[in-house]
Parts: sequence; structure tokens; C-alpha cells
Amino acid sequence: MFEDVSSTLLLLTSSVDRLPTVQASQALNELQDDNHLYISTGLEELDNALLPPSLADSQNSCTRGGVKRGQVTELWGPPGTGKTAISIQLTANSIYNAGDVVWIDCFQELQASRLEQVLGSTNPEVADVAVGSDLLRSSRGKFIHFSCLTLPHLIALLLRPNAKAIPGAVSLVVVSNVSSLINSSLPKTVEENTSTKPTKGQTASTKRRQGIHFISNALQRLAATKNCAVVVLSQCATRMQSEHGATLVTAINASAWDQGISTRLVMFRDWAWKDGKLVSVFLAGLQKLDGKSGYATMDRVAAFRIDSTGVATVDYDATSIPVEPPDAVQHKRKLEQTDLEVPDSEDDEDYGWADDDEATLPAPPPQWQGSEDVLLGQELSRSDDDRDEDECESMHSVLSEATC
Repeated sequence: MFEDVSSTLLLLTSSVDRLPTVQASQALNELQDDNHLYISTGLEELDNALLPPSLADSQNSCTRGGVKRGQVTELWGPPGTGKTAISIQLTANSIYNAGDVVWIDCFQELQASRLEQVLGSTNPEVADVAVGSDLLRSSRGKFIHFSCLTLPHLIALLLRPNAKAIPGAVSLVVVSNVSSLINSSLPKTVEENTSTKPTKGQTASTKRRQGIHFISNALQRLAATKNCAVVVLSQCATRMQSEHGATLVTAINASAWDQGISTRLVMFRDWAWKDGKLVSVFLAGLQKLDGKSGYATMDRVAAFRIDSTGVATVDYDATSIPVEPPDAVQHKRKLEQTDLEVPDSEDDEDYGWADDDEATLPAPPPQWQGSEDVLLGQELSRSDDDRDEDECESMHSVLSEATC
């Protein structure tokens, strides 16, 4: 698999065209036209969060935000958190505004019935019209669907697109579950250096890092040349930290990938009270905007629900979300420092608990696609940058032993 990917990268990079020449007046008009610069997510609160601070704080601005064209936006989170639903809503809004949409599946195919229902609710004129029909194409934008189940096919589609694959009027490109494709084709492996001589050729970690960097550049180039919004759907992985315990991170955890992502949204779920009952709420938090990270995620959170007609805003108090995870490791103190006595085991049987407390707890959300760690491998808890440092240290030790 590594040889196939490496040969594909070498073949395609030798004939990559440069960015097209654009007149200064045309570029200025496109920058000033804010109405076509953003694609609405269908959630007003999330659209406002995706606006830059200069436009969000302006009282005279009538621009509605959303996913910005010409950039790469990443939606990441566990399964069943609304990544596909937000992407379908973006697709429906783009088609309604006469923009073409290209959807690329890398792990499992999109259910066309979901898109048809959202399209019918967005534009009643095309209700009960199948995706790809002549009526839909003539009235609004086109929808083009691809299934790239191998990494060379995805790279070839991104680098050498023709007018039929990715048309010039494209406004949105969705790449679904690209992290699964990258981690299956370029997995993180544990390399044991048993010999005293360094191995010839590139290691698997080096090939993975180069492949991630190449795909990131290809997505950026596609967004810039086509002036379209590229939305990437990524899974998550568990990362162990000594101070904060286990945390969720993006499945592709590398600096080369992070540099290519201009805007990042994290998707998760929580519980909220409605009419005296606990209901599940979908949440989207902003982590990175226009290449600038460091945003307080809990300050910009949009809550929504998902139904057959798309996504809709719901009332939710974001202040109840903990900003930082609790410390998993607590320093132990000596017993004489606490001024407490060890209680008898018979006295604390009913301490602070009632018999029916467990019955009032909500059930955990369903895991529709299983554990991410099982799907993506056991080595996802470490970033690619940390692995490169370990390889450099191991290579240095091998060379030191060889010279002795």
C-alpha cells in the first residue's frame, strides 16, 4: 500500500498546474461581494460565530456568516454528533443558491434520501425530485457524487479534476471521513529497530507525514483555484494525558494537517431539559477561525437538533458545559494533614445516595459506528510529530552504537 501511494504522489506532483491568473478587479469584486462569500449552515447562531470579529461586531453589517469559500473547514467529532447533517444542510443551501456541490465519500456512501428530504424542505419547488434529475439540474445547482475508497483515487480526483468531475461553478466540496482513508492507507505503526544498521529508504512514519502534507496542500489548492468551500469530515481518537486523563482529539493529529485547516468545528452531544424531561442536544463549537486558533470553545457554541427536514436551532445554556476537564491525577495527602479520622465501614453504606438515584440518570448516547479506537487503530493516541521525535532519537542511538 505504501508503494502504491508513493508512486501516485510522484506521478501527480510532477504535473501539477499553478494557480490560475485572476485580474485584480475581479478579485476585488469577489472580496467585496459578501453575499456569495459564505455558505449558511442553517443555524443562525453558528453562522454568526463563523463571521470574523470585525464583521460580527459591526452593527451596520448585514452579512450572514457561514462556511467561508476559498478555505478548508474541518468538522470533527465522535460518531452520531451531526457532522453529516451539517454537511447535508450546507449542500442543500448551496444547491438552492445555484451552486454546484461535489460530495466525495471515503468510508461509507451518503444516503441520498436524506439529501432529497432536506432539499425538498429548503426549496418546495424541487420537492419529491430525485437527486441528479434533469429538473433539479435545470432549476438549481448540480450535485455530483463520488466514492473514493482508496487513497490514490482521492489524490487523483483532487489534483487532476476535469470539468465534469469538479465544474467551474462549484461552490462546495465535501470530503467525508477522509481520516479513515488516510489512517487505513497510511497507518501509524510501531517500528522496532532490531538491527544496528539504519534501514534504507523512507520509514512508514515519514511516508505518512509526507502523504498528510500532500493531501492538505491539495485541499488548499482546490479551495483556492475553484473559490469553493472545502469541508472535511474527520473522526476522533482518544489521547491519554498524564494530568487530565483521556481526551478526544482529531484522528489526524499532525502539524502539517493543522496548518492546512483554516477553520475547525468540534461536534459533540449533551443533555438538556425540555418540558421536565432530558433530551439529547447536538452541539457545534468553534476551535479555529480563519487560521487563528485559541478561541474559547465554550464561548461560541451552537445547539441544534436534527430531523427529516434538516437542522434547526434549539435553546441551550452553554454555561453548564465544563470548560476544562477535571484533573484525573490528584496528589495524595497524609492522613495527619487532613485532620480527619478513618470512618467505620459500616457507617458510610448510605452516604449521599438514594435508592432511586440511578434510575433518574439519562441513558448514554448510542454509538452508531462503534469505537473509533477499534476502527482507526491503537496508535492514534500519539501525534505524528511525537512519533517523528521518537524516530529521530532511536536513529541517533542506532548510529551511536554503530560507531562504537
